[in-house]
Amino acid sequence: MSGPTITDASITLLRTGEVKTQHWGSSRRFRTAAVKTPHTDPVRLTVTGFVGDEQGNPKYHGGTEKAVCCYPAEHYDEWRAEGLQLPDGAFFENLTIRGATEDRVFLGDVYRVGGAVVQVTQPRTPCATISKKWSNPDLPKLMMSTNRCGYYLRVLDEGDVEVGDRFEFVSRLPDAVSCAFVSRIMNVERGDLAAMRELLEAPEFPERWRKQLLRRLGKSA
Repeated sequence: MSGPTITDASITLLRTGEVKTQHWGSSRRFRTAAVKTPHTDPVRLTVTGFVGDEQGNPKYHGGTEKAVCCYPAEHYDEWRAEGLQLPDGAFFENLTIRGATEDRVFLGDVYRVGGAVVQVTQPRTPCATISKKWSNPDLPKLMMSTNRCGYYLRVLDEGDVEVGDRFEFVSRLPDAVSCAFVSRIMNVERGDLAAMRELLEAPEFPERWRKQLLRRLGKSA
């Protein structure tokens, strides 16, 4: 699979969050770093994420393969046009990026952002914390069905990042697949056998998801 490279993307918001106790709607109190503070000054990006950013549930969030959570700014325009009035940063991302939607970003893509170099690792799988915050149990499913999930980065070279920095394309692996394609097959078109086999051959496809596809293919056989 091939697609256009990114030439015009930049950071519109940079946010980090500390773990705090939250009590949203009817949910029980729980610890999360979902609520994040915007920064206008440079913030250091390390191999484990932005300095000052934390994770309430490190089993599913954070780590080197999910060091940075990104969300396309274009999706906020789309949600609002459809009547869902969400504020910027509503999906708890570290970086809001305009010009780098999931169909333009491929697994294994390398980008330079500010003084750092990063690599795309996987699309995001929305969690229930989003539902709790916005009192909308259907929101994670809507994110997946519309292919507006965002994606994660690993950090290859540490450096300072700030709002306004370009998200500058560096390189793409042969036979790479887009984050949009991965999300569509994993979350929506779950019975597309040919596409599942293509994903199994794709570079940088996460091992955890590879096991899921092998189980699906085994059941279909």
